[in-house]
Amino acid sequence: MNLYWNAFGAVNLVLDLAIAAVFFGLVYMNSRLQPSKATLTICRQAILVTLLVWILAGLFVGGIIGFSLIARTFWTLLTAAVPLLLVFYAVRLKKAALIMPALLLVAFKYYGEVYEPRNLEVQRASLPVKGLKGSLRIAHISDLQTDGLGRLHQEVLAAVNGYEPDLILFTGDVRNHPSLDAPVRDYLGGFKSRYGAFFVGGNVDGLLDTAELFKGTAFRSLDGDYKKIKTGAGNIGLVGLGLEDSVYRGALEGLLGKLGPTEATLLLSHVPDALRITQGLPVTALFSGHTHGGQMCLPWAGPIFTLSGVDRKIAAGGIHPLGGLYVVVSRGLGMEGHIAPRARTFCRPQVLLLDLKPEP
Repeated sequence: MNLYWNAFGAVNLVLDLAIAAVFFGLVYMNSRLQPSKATLTICRQAILVTLLVWILAGLFVGGIIGFSLIARTFWTLLTAAVPLLLVFYAVRLKKAALIMPALLLVAFKYYGEVYEPRNLEVQRASLPVKGLKGSLRIAHISDLQTDGLGRLHQEVLAAVNGYEPDLILFTGDVRNHPSLDAPVRDYLGGFKSRYGAFFVGGNVDGLLDTAELFKGTAFRSLDGDYKKIKTGAGNIGLVGLGLEDSVYRGALEGLLGKLGPTEATLLLSHVPDALRITQGLPVTALFSGHTHGGQMCLPWAGPIFTLSGVDRKIAAGGIHPLGGLYVVVSRGLGMEGHIAPRARTFCRPQVLLLDLKPEP
């Protein structure tokens, strides 16, 4: 019942129909077994039991798939099943007032599935860095995690290339389905930078052939690797941590030891949890993604879940100075794949354009 189709569309539609069937079945059973109960009470009970059934199913499955199943249940009930039930009762009970909340829920569905995921935020910031000899322009993208390329992605490409970055940093999660490899390769080939574009893998990139994907593009995989680049701002060190090493301090210490002294060292890790292993080490900035900023957030309250162990304020995205370290977490461009609901609420997709400047 998504408002657009993707490679997982058939599976997700069957799942949505199953969630709705449980809900409508419970409404019908309750109305037969408890005819004296108010309609609102019957519907409330059906919602709670439906949630309980699918939450238990999600816990049984476990992992990200189980979590996605639970999230999909909430979204499908809120934006599809409940509006349909409201329309049914509006007709049956001849209460036109029920149409308004149904329309509001459908409008919220449109906002979350169509409007917000395309509502790109381009955040620019200037960061003073001690020891730099000049300015260094960095474009940070993360969690492309796309079901298909569209207008948003062209806006990202135009924003990044228009910034004329010295470096492009891509902190993982490329696409939601292997069928997208060819168009994604063509898309990545359009990015331009002065000194190169660098990538570390994310959760959905385990089977990704980065050598093939990046063929003909400026991107280079930096998982478990390092690179020293001579720039007008001085020697800039790049260190990349693969997922398996993102919480292993020894791996980071080893790479920093091989890298040697630099004017600034930039650490790339898909998960911001690498923050825990940077204390006391010569790292200027940590670049991460993974959290999608929560993807589905509440106004003023922020993310409901972040799937990260760092502070929620950091996981929500943005630039966070912590002592002598900048923690830069992108809200990403895409959305969780497979059976997860393709929706963003109060959490715009984001590209970060940063100007590292010498500290006065």
